[in-house]
Amino acid sequence: MILEILLLSFLTGSIAAFFIKDNARIFSILYTLIITFVFILYSIFKFINYNGSLISVFNYNIVSYSNSGLSFYITLSFGLTGFTDALIIMSMVVTLFALMISDYNNPSFYGLIMITGFGLSGFFASMNFLFFYVFWEVVIIPMFIIISRYGGNNKRLISLKFFIYTHLGSLFLLLSIFTLSGYYFIDTNVLTFQIHTLMNPYFQRTIPRAGYYFIIFGFLAAFLIKLPAFPLHEWLPNAHYTAPFPGSIMLSGGLLSMGGYGLLGILYPVSGLFPKILIYILISTGIIGIVYFSLTSMFQTNLKRMIAYSSAAEMSFVLVSFGTSVISSGYPRVLDLSGGMYQTVAHSFVISLAFASLFYIYKRTGTLQIYGLGGIQRNIPMASSFFMISMLASFGVPALAGFIGEFSIIVGSYYSIGLLTLIIVAGLMIATGYFLWAVQRSLYGIYNENLGKLNDLNGYELLILLTMLLVSIFFGIYPEPVFGIMHLYAMKI
Repeated sequence: MILEILLLSFLTGSIAAFFIKDNARIFSILYTLIITFVFILYSIFKFINYNGSLISVFNYNIVSYSNSGLSFYITLSFGLTGFTDALIIMSMVVTLFALMISDYNNPSFYGLIMITGFGLSGFFASMNFLFFYVFWEVVIIPMFIIISRYGGNNKRLISLKFFIYTHLGSLFLLLSIFTLSGYYFIDTNVLTFQIHTLMNPYFQRTIPRAGYYFIIFGFLAAFLIKLPAFPLHEWLPNAHYTAPFPGSIMLSGGLLSMGGYGLLGILYPVSGLFPKILIYILISTGIIGIVYFSLTSMFQTNLKRMIAYSSAAEMSFVLVSFGTSVISSGYPRVLDLSGGMYQTVAHSFVISLAFASLFYIYKRTGTLQIYGLGGIQRNIPMASSFFMISMLASFGVPALAGFIGEFSIIVGSYYSIGLLTLIIVAGLMIATGYFLWAVQRSLYGIYNENLGKLNDLNGYELLILLTMLLVSIFFGIYPEPVFGIMHLYAMKI
């Protein structure tokens, strides 16, 4: 019951933020901080003896009808696994950081950020496909408003593109949900939308092949657009470029994880029924994505777009993990799968640090262009150092959060695709090489005197970035609190 109270409290605070005129920023930060702290304590208590199963289950029948052998149920259901608990904590922390770097006077902005965070938390906790879809939309709509109202150049056009892309995926998701529920009704005379009932391999084997392929296509289209996977990524770089920095944190730190959860948390239990050719296509798409996004980042002159492509490359690891773990067995499968789950969470922390540190650089220099900077390490060493460390973390440097997931996926994948893992490593090397070149041009070298005198981070900004960095270092050195429960969950599914 505590989980439901926390979600309801999150919603209440999100709505209240719209109406607090003078102190909306302080209110939203403190409220989200309290919710996050309470949920972390709750998670510690609930998962101290975790065995990999679904826990903290809550079911409330909203509609319950049964007559003449026909039954119809709509149930508000929530539950936690080792994966979803980590994702909810991640979504709350990312929301908190997005609020902390925000500097808008409009209370609606803080309400929109909090609504997005609430939608993410509800999405990960939902055990019913109807509410799963509702929370999916709760996340998308405020992000569209944030981009269209508070974005930069071409914000209306790019927000519309974001809306069309993501709602095209939403349409396929909704059609697949209703088709799946319809086949279950035909078989059992029971109309239900419970996820664990519908995502059951024994039931899905009874679905006619054409209908089953349509369902798979719909789910994959929705999740791969959100991930985003190559070539369904086109909405992401422009959305990042135009969105305000807090919006970019919510995009990469929050929305992309929805695609990862869709693959590893929703589809994986029935992925053994997928055609083998489809699995190999997904693996190939993930590998191509890592290399393509890494190569594309080489041609970016804008640091924000460079981070956007590096974010897509990191999430391509999750797609590789999904595919290779399906065709693996034993410990390599568990390592590969838990690595993909960990990567989904770690990516959010790492990319949040990258966007936050770049935001503070932008506030001082007024530019995101690599050639417009140069030598700023001399004047703003702390901001520059945080940005450099965040990018190193995103490329999997040991002792930072990004290393654990990527290393586990590469090692686990080797058992199923062999030397093809060298292509993944090559993609990382390309991205790292370009990053070092970009850092040399923008942070070091000859100082661009046109920037004038720059002031480094103040105490508040330093506290934000230092906290984010310590989170990344903690989960890079001691991943067990998160990786351990994901490992247990991966052994169960």
